Amino acid sequence: MTHQDRTRLRNLAGRYAEYACGEPMARRREKWRLHNRLEQKTYPFHIEDNGSFFRDLTPPLECEHAEARALEGRLLRALMAYELIDDDRIIPDRFVVDWSTPITAICDELTATHADNGRGSTLGYRTSQPIKDIDADWGKLKKRSMSLDKESTERQAHRAEEAFAGLLPVEIGRVGSLYSDGITGKAVHLMGMQDLYLQMAENPEAVHRLFTFLAEDNLNLGQWEEDQGLLTSNHDGNQGYCTGSSLFTDETAAPAGGRVVSKDRYGYLESQESVGISLSMFDEFLMPHFTRLASRFKLLKFGCCEPVHHLMPALQRLPGLRKVSVTPWCDQRFLAESCREDIIWCRKPVPLKLCGETFSLDDLRRHLQETLDIGQSYYIEFVFRDTNMLTGAMTDRVAQTCRLIRDMTGHPEGSRQ
Repeated sequence: MTHQDRTRLRNLAGRYAEYACGEPMARRREKWRLHNRLEQKTYPFHIEDNGSFFRDLTPPLECEHAEARALEGRLLRALMAYELIDDDRIIPDRFVVDWSTPITAICDELTATHADNGRGSTLGYRTSQPIKDIDADWGKLKKRSMSLDKESTERQAHRAEEAFAGLLPVEIGRVGSLYSDGITGKAVHLMGMQDLYLQMAENPEAVHRLFTFLAEDNLNLGQWEEDQGLLTSNHDGNQGYCTGSSLFTDETAAPAGGRVVSKDRYGYLESQESVGISLSMFDEFLMPHFTRLASRFKLLKFGCCEPVHHLMPALQRLPGLRKVSVTPWCDQRFLAESCREDIIWCRKPVPLKLCGETFSLDDLRRHLQETLDIGQSYYIEFVFRDTNMLTGAMTDRVAQTCRLIRDMTGHPEGSRQ
C-alpha cells in the first residue's frame, strides 16, 4: 500500500469513526433498539439506493492499489449514505472483513445471462434451467462444499488494520449465514418457475425431494461455518441479510469470551418464488424446511419481495419470528387481520413514489399514512427498496422524504440536522 493510499484511507476512516460514534448515531441505535425489542413505536426508516444515486454523487476513487480501492469504496459508501440521506441507517463502530470461502456449484450446467437495463445496471437475468425433469436429471445436482482461504482473508484484514490503526477496530467474521441461502430461488434457477409449479402438482414427491436436498445443503454449509468459527455478531448495525431492515438489538449476543454461534444471532429467510402457490402448498412443501432453518437462529425476519399476508397462518409458527417484509404487493388490511401484534412490519413503500418520473410529497404522505392507519396496532419501520430509478438529481426528493417521515411519525431523533 502506498503512502498516498494509506493517507486517503485514514482520512476516510477518521470521518467514518466520527460519524459512527457521534450523537446522531447514538440516537439512531436507541431508536432501533426500542423498536426491535417491541418496547416503543419509534418508526425507524431506511432509504436504499438501488439505482445510480451514490454512483452519480460519490467522488471517484483515489487509491492506487486494488485492495486499498476496495476498502476506500466500502468507506465511501457508508459516508455518502450518512451525508446524503438523513435516514436512520446505522454505521457500525467496527469494520468487519468477511472470510474468503470459495464454494463449489450446485450444478455445473447452471449458468446465468444478465441484461443491461441501459442505466448501468445488470440486475435482470435468466438462467439456463438445466433441470427439465427432477427424477431424470437428479444426477446433475451436487452437494456444495466450501473451503477457507485464511491467507487471503488475513491479508485483507491486515491491510485494513494497517490503514485504520487507532481510528477504527477491524474484525474478521461472517455476519450472514448459509442457513439463509434460500431454497425456492435455487429451485427456480435450476428449473424455472412454471415447471416447478407444474411438478408440484404432477410429481409432488420429486419436488419434496428437491426442496429437501436444497435445505439439507444449506444446513450442512451453515453448520460448517459455525464449526469453523467463522461467525461474528450481526446485531450492531446494517449487516448481514435483512433486506434493508436494521438488526440493531441488545437481545442477541454471544457469551462473554465465547465463540459466536448462529443461536446468538438474527436470521433471515425468504421465498419470493413461492408467490404463486397457495397457503396449503406453502405449508406442505416449504414450512418443514423453513422451520428447521429458523430454529438455528434466536430471532428471525422473513420475506423479501413476496407478499406475506396469506402466508401468516403458517409463518407465525416459525421459531423466533420477529419481522416480516410488507411489500407493495401485500394486502395490508388482510395482514392486519391475520398477523400477531408482536411481529414487526418492515413496510416497503412503492419505490416509484420516491423515484418515479414525477414526485408528489402529498401523494407519498397519503401512501405512508395508509400503512400507519391500517397498521396502527403494529410496530412499523419503512424501508425504501428497489429504488432502481433513483438518481443523483433526486437529492431534494430524498431530503423531503426523510423530513416527511420524521414529521408524520413524530420521531425526529436520529436526524443529523
